[in-house]
Formats: sequence, structure tokens, C-alpha cells
Amino acid sequence: MSRSLVLYSQKQDDFAFAAEVASVAGLSLRRVATLEEAVAPLAAQEGPVLFIDLASQEVLSALEQALQSTVGLFSDLVNGNSFHFISDEDFEETPWLAESPLMGAFILRNYKDPQAAGKRYGRLISASLQERAFGLKGLLGPQAQVQTVRLARSIQKIEAVEAVRGYVVAAGFNNRMASSIANAVDEILMNAIFDAPVDAVGKQEKAAVPRTEDFVLDGRSLVELEIGFDGQTVGISAVDHFGSIDKSKILRHMSKVYSVENYKVKSSSAGAGIGLSSVFQGGASFFYVCEAGVRTEAMIFFSLSESYREFREQFRFLATQFYF
Repeated sequence: MSRSLVLYSQKQDDFAFAAEVASVAGLSLRRVATLEEAVAPLAAQEGPVLFIDLASQEVLSALEQALQSTVGLFSDLVNGNSFHFISDEDFEETPWLAESPLMGAFILRNYKDPQAAGKRYGRLISASLQERAFGLKGLLGPQAQVQTVRLARSIQKIEAVEAVRGYVVAAGFNNRMASSIANAVDEILMNAIFDAPVDAVGKQEKAAVPRTEDFVLDGRSLVELEIGFDGQTVGISAVDHFGSIDKSKILRHMSKVYSVENYKVKSSSAGAGIGLSSVFQGGASFFYVCEAGVRTEAMIFFSLSESYREFREQFRFLATQFYF
């Protein structure tokens, strides 16, 4: 039996979006009217991908109840990676979703063109159905050429960020957009260089190290930067070889709105995700893929836009795939 994409939504834009996702990912599409129908394939062990219209916190509670009465909320049949929540409200306006064990992906319903958005997201779903969803190239269009840079020293982060800025300007992004993208790359590289390294008991090794310090990146500490452009979307990823990212922590940070005072971070908590929250709210899409103790890939995506306002208001998502 082929796997299915189950859509719980009565909105026509969601249906058009989901239909394109299913087509790209090679899934059958099933639209349901109740949450009980949505979770029924789990009991049949069909491993569906679930798209849920998250109209309110009550919908999430009802979904949890439906799961509890069907297979059990904490059953092995319930995989948080399979739940994709579609919302009119931004992620920081739904902090209760960040705390849910069902949070696998958040999709902001600003499709502009549901089919174009579905094509982009369909590639993510297709990757998530593989044994491991690592690899930037599969998330971009087939014509994309992906380049890889390996950072051998921490100070090379500066050069890498400026190289990305030049790359996206050449791709057609204006200087203001390029600065936003460069800031995003700086954040994910800082996380890979300073926050990811942990010792044998999981203690961060470089969390308190000044971000300007120069040191060698070798062995597991080697960091890779990938960048690609398919003519419409630029994708950048930072790869570390520790697989130490904490899903609940990153989701809590991404769901917060930070004031100016919040940005005055002590060195002991530097790189805690505050900058990434601002990047996400400013137009970026994120896909975090992590195999615990092995590898983390933080991928960010930006669509080419005619104006900075359109750039900030583009279709975006926050998705995760965690393997243990």
C-alpha cells in the first residue's frame, strides 16, 4: 500500500498546496473532515504524512485526544516528524505548539501561489520519506548546483559569510536582502562552530569561547557550508558532526519575540538561537535534520523577491527531522 498525505483542512488553498506536495513526493492525497479520520491510518500502521489546519490551540488538544483514544499519544506509531501544522498565525504567536511532542513542522499560510509553494515543500516531504533527510540538493529544484566549503578554522566564518553575500547578490537579491541572508548564515555557522561541539557526557565545549577566537576545526569539529540556487530559491546549510542540537530548546527560541534587551546576551548563553528567531520572522524558512550523536544539518531557504517587503513576507516554514 502506498503512503498517503492526509489533509485535515477545509480551506481550498490548503488543498491546492497539499495536492502539489503529494504529487511531488509521490503520495496519494486523502482529505478528511475529522481529526479521528486523520489519525486512523496510524492505527493501521500506514505511516501517513499529516497536514493539520491549526486554527487554534483547541485543535492541537483535540488532535492529542484523538491520538490518545486511537493508538496512545506516546505510542511508537506516533512520530512527531510526520506532523505538519498549517497556520495563519506566525510561530511566535503559537508558543504552545513549540512545547508539543507532535511538533514536526510549522507552515505559515502565506502561500501567495499554493502550487509553487507546494512544489517547494513537496521536495522537503520527499526528502523526509528517505532513510535520512540530509543533503541540500534534494531540497532545491533539479537545475540547482550545490557548492560545498569546508571550514578548517573558526575565523574562516567571516570569509564564508561574505562569500555568501556576494553569491546571493550575483543571483539577483538586492543588498538589503543579501545582508539578511548573510546574517542568517552567520547565525547557523556560529551554532555549528561554537554550540554543537560537546564532550562524551554532552557538555558543550565551546559555549563560553569568545566568538572572535580563532581555533582549528578538524575531526568532528570540521564544519561544512553548502550553498545552492535553483533560479528562484537559494538554500544554505551548515553541517556539524556532533548531532547535539536540542529540538525542544531550538523550538522554544524560535517561538519567542525578543526585545532589544533580550539581544544583550551573556557569553555563557551566546548562540542560543536568539538571532535565528529574528531571521525566521524576517522571511527565512528552516529545515533542521539531526541524527543524535552523528550529524546536524541546519538548512535555510530564501526566495528571490522583487522588494524587501515581499522578501520578508514570503512563504516560509520551520521543519524538523530528528533521528535517535
